[in-house]
Amino acid sequence: MLKRLIFTALSVAALTCTASAATALPAASGGQTFHVSTTLSDTVGRTATPTIYNIDGNTYFKLRDLGRLLDFGVAYDPSSNAVHIDPDGSYVPEAGESSTVQNTATSSAAAIPTRQTLYLAGERITPQVYNIKGNNFIGLRALGQLADFGVSYNYDNKRITAYAAYPYAPETSWNAAMNDLANNLRALPSASYHLTAARYAPVITEDGSADWRALVSTLRAVKDAPLYASGSALFRSSLYWADALTAALTNTTASGTPAYNVALASLADPDLFDNPDKAALQADFQAMSAAYLGSRPSSLADISVSNGYSKNARSRLSLSDTYTLTGGASADDRKKAEAYFSSQMAELSALKTDSERISYIYRLLQREYQTGGSASWTAAYGRKKQVSATSLAAAADWMFSEAGIPAFLARSWSAAWNVVYVNGQWAVFDFTKGSTLRSLDDYRLIDTHPGSTLMLTQVMRPGSSYYNAKTATVDKYFSYTSLTGTPQATAAQMQAYIKKANPNVPQSVIDMIPYYISEGQAEGIRGDIAFAQSCLETGNFTFRDSAVTIGQNNFCGLGVIDNGMKGASFDTPQLGIRAQIQHLKAYANHEPLRNACIDPRFSLVSRGAAPTVQYLGIQENPKGYGWAAGADYGVKILNILENILTY
Repeated sequence: MLKRLIFTALSVAALTCTASAATALPAASGGQTFHVSTTLSDTVGRTATPTIYNIDGNTYFKLRDLGRLLDFGVAYDPSSNAVHIDPDGSYVPEAGESSTVQNTATSSAAAIPTRQTLYLAGERITPQVYNIKGNNFIGLRALGQLADFGVSYNYDNKRITAYAAYPYAPETSWNAAMNDLANNLRALPSASYHLTAARYAPVITEDGSADWRALVSTLRAVKDAPLYASGSALFRSSLYWADALTAALTNTTASGTPAYNVALASLADPDLFDNPDKAALQADFQAMSAAYLGSRPSSLADISVSNGYSKNARSRLSLSDTYTLTGGASADDRKKAEAYFSSQMAELSALKTDSERISYIYRLLQREYQTGGSASWTAAYGRKKQVSATSLAAAADWMFSEAGIPAFLARSWSAAWNVVYVNGQWAVFDFTKGSTLRSLDDYRLIDTHPGSTLMLTQVMRPGSSYYNAKTATVDKYFSYTSLTGTPQATAAQMQAYIKKANPNVPQSVIDMIPYYISEGQAEGIRGDIAFAQSCLETGNFTFRDSAVTIGQNNFCGLGVIDNGMKGASFDTPQLGIRAQIQHLKAYANHEPLRNACIDPRFSLVSRGAAPTVQYLGIQENPKGYGWAAGADYGVKILNILENILTY
């Protein structure tokens, strides 16, 4: 029994039958499969084989098959030629009906609008229903909306799933609030998912009374979610986080979310960069290259944050805002390459095809690689007959521009390559792999954060399906947060947060939290940021997998520079927090300390090297310097701070 009836005049009007006779094709011929879940914890569902037809691009199910699989009543009254659907009843087979649900759609069949009247819980309904071979067939979403059960369609593997224990949600698109939800879930322990779900459910579903079940149903109904990288696999973000929420909130183990295995190129917008012609694309990329090699904006005009939710977070970034978060290639690389290779450009431009030009560029670069970087433009990067891959990519970028080939630099932490537009399609030129162009798919998991691989943020344009893979919301990267200033969070908010995030947090931790505010104010450093950093470093003061213990009064891993190192210790919690504040100040600016220095590593810091939270991460700091080497270190701190501010 479905046990949840949602029936309104509006829903009936929206589902009024306007059908005419049509031809029904077996759904199995299109590769569609069907699963049904009847419990809250079952995210995958069991395989079922009901009779399903496709009519004019829509999927229709045999009504009695759905009744049996989802367990609701279906009865026919011959005296009134009416079919009665009872969501609160149990399915009762007709005399002679098979004990199993079997797919009998083996060939095309005539489909005519049913002449029978349909009732749902005693109320007449008029959805589009076809009679095929004497049986009624109804759209799964139409029935799901009327009887209130969840429906999901995976466009990648053509799997249809009905969720009897979940409410109905209409098919929808990925949006900024979902993006923020995913980034919060990624940064939080699963024990905090129920609070996050409660916060986001009303926003994402646009229903103030929505609970986590409605949130999960809405995520399952997203048709164009971006990809999310977990380990060595890609998943649709909506399905990955729907399953993760379900597991956490039903105290079960997450089932196998279907991995995304379709070619990435198929996800790109056909109208890439708003410019369909090659000349305009080249102009776009020239601007992008200049931005990539130089510009680092402090903010984006089209990004704003209100009440903790980013607005327009998936809008396209302007080319002038495109930049890299890592060091390596520079405008100077490109300028020196231009001076060194200028004499070959006439010969390059005279070649007839792009394929010939690419081979020529490869040979020029190969010559420099084999000579160990004798050219002046590689002098700063060459080492033991090995030229920096980033410098070579910068040189190639300039030569592609000269050859009239739209191209731009892309890189990860340890490699660099060029994404090129050749013969009407996108490909990768990677000097280290030879002159043969390679598929974008070969590089889809190399990126570790936005800006380092522009393939993620520009080739797959914001708003398309590959945007935001393995990244956080863009405003976290483009609107820098200063370490100096007045805290936004209060001590009470920090205490409320840690009690929720770690119900077993020691009272001593609760008592010491005001020191983050007072010690921060003494040095002009935001104490709320320091506290969020402590939460990250100590696992919300569980000290699980932490190099320090609570008895050290070292809440930020100070002095831990290698595995197995114990790190610094301090006599009191206040002094430990003071040392952390002083260490942050060393990164933030050149101002003298106001209290006596107790940070044992203060003098080892390059003063002012990381004035913003984002730049505390070595991978995100353009100087390649910072507090921690892990990717997105500063963004993880900001995600925690954002959650603190909700209390």
